[in-house]
Amino acid sequence: MKYLITESQLKPLMWRYFNSYEYDMIINDYGTVFLIDDDEHTQWTYEHDGGRLFVANEIIFGFEAMFNVSGDDALEYAGEWFEETYDYKVEEIINWDF
Repeated sequence: MKYLITESQLKPLMWRYFNSYEYDMIINDYGTVFLIDDDEHTQWTYEHDGGRLFVANEIIFGFEAMFNVSGDDALEYAGEWFEETYDYKVEEIINWDF
């Protein structure tokens, strides 16, 4: 069975994917933000100096598979979601194996 999803419906679905994970936020003395999952693995790291966002491979790979997008597009969506959700300006997005 095939489904037709309009572009206006796609972004809320993508954001729901990112929001389906629950994270604890830790901010160290240098202002670096860590989002840690229930298994105590760091999935996202944001460095204020330079606005670099590091995203765990498993998040990006899962997103690529779910939405049939390229790795670069997945990283862009991840950065956009992070900016909107946490109100931090992302200048660079890096796929990282934590």
